[in-house]
Amino acid sequence: MKKIIYETVAFNVAGSNAGATSLKQYHKPLPSLAQTKRRHQLINVDLRASKRNEDAAKSSQLDLPSLKRLVKEATIIHDQNLSCTPTLPQITSRLSDLETESSSPSFWDASNAARNTVVTRDIAKYTRLKEQLCKWDKLRKNAEDALEILQELHQDDTSSENDEMIELTLNECRDSAQMLLESSQKYELQTLLSEPYDASPCTLLLTAGAGGTESCDWVDMLYRMYTRHCQYMGYRVTILDTTPGDVVGYKSVELSIECGENGSNPYGWFKGEKGAHRLVRLSPFNANNKRQTTFAGVDVVPILEEDEVKDIEIPERELEITTMRSGGSGGQNVNKVETGVRIKHLPSGISVKCTNERSQSQNKNIALSRLKGQLLVIAQEQRLQDIKSIRGDIVEASWGAQIRNYVMQPYKLVKDGRSGWETSDVDGFLDGGQALESCVGSLLRWRRGVEEEKREEAELKGIGT
Repeated sequence: MKKIIYETVAFNVAGSNAGATSLKQYHKPLPSLAQTKRRHQLINVDLRASKRNEDAAKSSQLDLPSLKRLVKEATIIHDQNLSCTPTLPQITSRLSDLETESSSPSFWDASNAARNTVVTRDIAKYTRLKEQLCKWDKLRKNAEDALEILQELHQDDTSSENDEMIELTLNECRDSAQMLLESSQKYELQTLLSEPYDASPCTLLLTAGAGGTESCDWVDMLYRMYTRHCQYMGYRVTILDTTPGDVVGYKSVELSIECGENGSNPYGWFKGEKGAHRLVRLSPFNANNKRQTTFAGVDVVPILEEDEVKDIEIPERELEITTMRSGGSGGQNVNKVETGVRIKHLPSGISVKCTNERSQSQNKNIALSRLKGQLLVIAQEQRLQDIKSIRGDIVEASWGAQIRNYVMQPYKLVKDGRSGWETSDVDGFLDGGQALESCVGSLLRWRRGVEEEKREEAELKGIGT
């Protein structure tokens, strides 16, 4: 005999006497287990059908115009990069010549050390460029082929049967075009770094400016930002020297930045950071928690090879050489003997300090080489024929000399005073990631625009005369 389960349902029935109510009950049989399962199956079928209809609607509503614009933008930048890049056969031929030269038995002799460095650097450079060209060709072919297939499927009347195919092709086209665009934009920035010393490693010197203890903490924040940015961009960074602050942070930090696995053109990338950087925030070192403005100076100098500065002669009377104890690791020698050297160029006021080595003579040679390189670069930037005419471009970390503002109170804003680039993501910028990369890229494009305007003005003046 079938067992029937009942549920009791209670409801109120309005009474006839002065609104009085009474409670009445009736019995209703519950659905069986099979009926419940069947109901759930029908609900799931309806949900899946609804999901398929939504996916089909999304697939059928292809935004082909925006996809075409994305592919077109990526291919335009790709073509621009190819126009100023050696072709694949030229790169292959150049690599073959360099590898043949490096396979010579006498190539690795000590007397040929300078050439070893150049050849090794060029082999790495052209190998990366060859891999980049092959990657671009593959991404561009994938994007263009996928776009062509999408156009054919979009014109097909039986589009409902090709929903899955459309979705897969759409994702492949969008991903390939986006990767090609981002990679081409990064390479475009590298093409802007074509000046004589852009490929050289560099030193980055951070110094505390106006602001007291707050400025020492600001130097520490910039030190963290630039080291993280070097990691993000693929550069190798080494700490050369630090001077701790009296309370927190650093009075100065000197970093050496070199090419890494992915990073190239260190000096060209960082040279735009030279100048005063201004920070506005509620100071944690102010007893009244007032808003405070502080400054830090950033100086960027290329590290040139010995062959590049060997022809530069600086008279001894123009140099002021002082020695000091290096301190730090290295045993009692560096703590008791004055192995550190500082050389100052009196006409320009530019000074260079070196405490890397345990020998005073080695530090003196390194400091002199760095000074010559710095003078050479400044002379070319100032378009001078003689080093004696160099004026000292000393970074003044104070009000009115800032190149970039970092405002954390009463609003959040990072703005470059030269290119006009800005962002409200102050924390992301100080993390040294994509925001800082975008800012440097904007500055490079702005400088290219300024140079093009100057050339056009010069041409118009030439035509007018």
